[in-house]
Parts: sequence; structure tokens; C-alpha cells
Amino acid sequence: MEVNNDIITLSFKFTGKRIKVDLPESAYKYREWWANDVTHTQALNGWLAAGYEVASVNLDRGIVTFVRVPRRSVERLTEEEIENLDVGPGDIKITPKQFEERAGAIMSRYFGTPLHKYRAPGWPKEFDLVSKDLRIVGDAKYFSMVRGRSIPPAKFATIAEHVWFLEKIDAEIKFLVFGNDIRVPLEWLKRYGDFVEEVRFYFIDENGNLQELK
Repeated sequence: MEVNNDIITLSFKFTGKRIKVDLPESAYKYREWWANDVTHTQALNGWLAAGYEVASVNLDRGIVTFVRVPRRSVERLTEEEIENLDVGPGDIKITPKQFEERAGAIMSRYFGTPLHKYRAPGWPKEFDLVSKDLRIVGDAKYFSMVRGRSIPPAKFATIAEHVWFLEKIDAEIKFLVFGNDIRVPLEWLKRYGDFVEEVRFYFIDENGNLQELK
């Protein structure tokens, strides 16, 4: 163990004792578990609460290095970011970027393999959640209804576009995973689900629970 005032390197086992958490198997297998993400309980109530962030993780050696960071006030979204989220300020829980990271960790555990951003030659776009062997390909979407009640036509068009993209990909498992408002994927599936052949739909709620919709 290496320690100074600003940098601490600990074994995974000792880290679990320090943050009072029995580390799950995913902590030893997936780098995403160690993300400095306030939506992850272990980060929020562990190293972030103590004033540190994870600087590096060595899964092979089972060690993690933390660096001390200045105490910061809660980050506030800009008006532009709020508008892009398509929700009211009082409804914001996490940002789309944070959801993408959270979905990456959850779907990696679900499929039993790490998923990362990747664009293979010939693909129409870079996908958010791709396995190393390209057997699994997916994208994460954090959508809401317009003003909390109306159908979002632009979001519906984006879903249709991504379903079309995924249908063209040669992969064993193809999926979209949604967060924020479950009504968006459910309403889309109600209207267009019969036309979807190979793409799975999932939803992750605010507590991190995963539900397969199609």
C-alpha cells in the first residue's frame, strides 16, 4: 500500500474495508465499477464522499489509486443542457452522459462481458455498448416525454433510426437501453414494435433495476 497526502494506492480487498463495502465480483472484473459516478453508491458514499477520485485501476493486480480532489459544490446544468435533456429543472436526476456510463456498467454485468464505445469498419455509427468480440452491440438513450406528457417526435425518429442501424449490424445480440422515462420506449413499441425483428429493448430505472421491454 502506497500513501501520501494526495495519492493513495490500495488493494481491492483493503479498499472494500475502507469504504465498508463487500466488493462484488464486478469490481474485480469491470473497470466501470470504479467510475467516479455519483449514480454509483460505492463512489458516492465511498471515495467521493471522502474527497478522492479514482485515478487508475489495475484489474490484473487488484489495486486502485485514488487522488485527493478539491471539495466541489453540486454541479448545476446549464440552460442549454437542461433544454437538451427535454425535462424541467426539478426533474433532473442525472445527465445523459452519466446514464450512458451507468448503463455501460449495468449491461456489462447483465451480459457478463465489458461493453465499450466502438465503431467497426462498415458500421453506420459508433455505438455506446459493444463487446470486444463484436457479438453484442447496443446504444443507450436517456429520453423523456415532452414537458412530461406529450409524445416526443424527434426522439421517436431517433429510436427508429437506431433500430434500423442495429438491424443492419451483424451481431448476435443487438439492443437499445433506455433511462429516465419508461413511457418513451413503451409508447414507441406500442406503435412500431411489430416492425422490430432483432433489436431488444431494455429500461433501467433510477434505482438501477434492469427490465426487458421487448
